[in-house]
Amino acid sequence: MSSLPDFESLTVGAAQRACVAPLKDADIDEPVMEARLLVGFVLGGGPERVLADRDEPLSAEQALALKAVLSQRCQRVPMAQIIGVREFWSLPFKVTSATLTPRPDTETLVEALLHHVSESPARVLDLGSGSGCILLAVLSEWPDAMGVGVDASAEALDVARENSEVLGMGSRAKFVQADWSQEQWAQALVGSWGGPFDVVASNPPYIPALDIEALETDVRTHEPRRALDGGDDGLDAYRAIIPQLSVLLTDDGVVGFEVGIDQADDVAAMILDAGYELLEKRADLGGVVRAVIGKKVSKRVKGRDK
Repeated sequence: MSSLPDFESLTVGAAQRACVAPLKDADIDEPVMEARLLVGFVLGGGPERVLADRDEPLSAEQALALKAVLSQRCQRVPMAQIIGVREFWSLPFKVTSATLTPRPDTETLVEALLHHVSESPARVLDLGSGSGCILLAVLSEWPDAMGVGVDASAEALDVARENSEVLGMGSRAKFVQADWSQEQWAQALVGSWGGPFDVVASNPPYIPALDIEALETDVRTHEPRRALDGGDDGLDAYRAIIPQLSVLLTDDGVVGFEVGIDQADDVAAMILDAGYELLEKRADLGGVVRAVIGKKVSKRVKGRDK
């Protein structure tokens, strides 16, 4: 990493310009925009502060703070972890190194669930909850629903609980430590937390293990590997979760998964093989199929169809 500039005595605008070269050297995409974000963060606002205060001098404290956050970003610490918050579904979510950074791709899953569940369900389950972004996004749209978020990481659950309180949904969202690689996990979850559930959502680990080293440095180095590693082919979590939907889902309940590139057909096949109806495979804005939605057909309907 190249040496960082000394920001003392610089104006806000000059400091922003001085950040650009080190960010370029660190192979950061859109270094001008990221420089503006860093300076705006240090000023105590958003990037709009850079333009408004461009002729104002940085204080000594601001100069030191800017050098610190610029150093972090040049070491490829994700911007969301530096700033500490990321917007998802127009809601602010706290982000730390214990959670995946919420991404626009995942909003595709939220959109699909809202499309297929037209009325507010009673109970929602989010498997691999991380920051809680999926569960809290759907609860914001379903005001009468209660939700349970599950994660194997106690640190991630602490972040999700804080997000639920900040967003005013602490009374409707509970977060539970559990691991779908353990036996009887689904039965224990239903027994302790009021299942089965009307909606089950999950953005599980789906990166094939050998592909992780090819991910961007920001993700590979600074986001939790456990939330990325989906086993040899990336499908281990789906194999663990889908057989348990018979326990987790109510009759006529809806399940939605986020999936990786070229995984939608495999996950859809698992849903069909388990005896559920396939409702949709939905693409994100880039044309990649990111969400697979299924439905547990009620025993009454199955019997009538025979």
